[in-house]
Amino acid sequence: MHHSDSKLTLHELIYSVIPNLNSAEKLVLNTLESLIDAAENPLDVFQRNEQKHAFSLEIHRIRINLEHLLERYRTDVETILNKDREMDGPVIMPDAQEAEAINSAIDIYLHVRAFQRGERRQPIPSR
Repeated sequence: MHHSDSKLTLHELIYSVIPNLNSAEKLVLNTLESLIDAAENPLDVFQRNEQKHAFSLEIHRIRINLEHLLERYRTDVETILNKDREMDGPVIMPDAQEAEAINSAIDIYLHVRAFQRGERRQPIPSR
């Protein structure tokens, strides 16, 4: 089942998807920095810097679309944040770009979790 096949509440977006994306981003960027620092071959440094740049652009694209989605649900977001996690909020209805951003955020997090468990060789999903 692909992520867009399931219903996602605003609460899940705020308290699960976004924090998981933040954690994955930190791990990937820290891993890439470590690999850059340890690299002895200039080509390896170049390739890791390219990966870092591409990943940062992907994260930026995701965040812009998530911000757009949160802005559309501003009143509900404020209610959820003020209720201290007590309410789920509405099931979100993202547009195509927002849905892709959510799917990408979830994919990145799942890939990073698999990397942490040793199931993936690279900390960054291939796009």
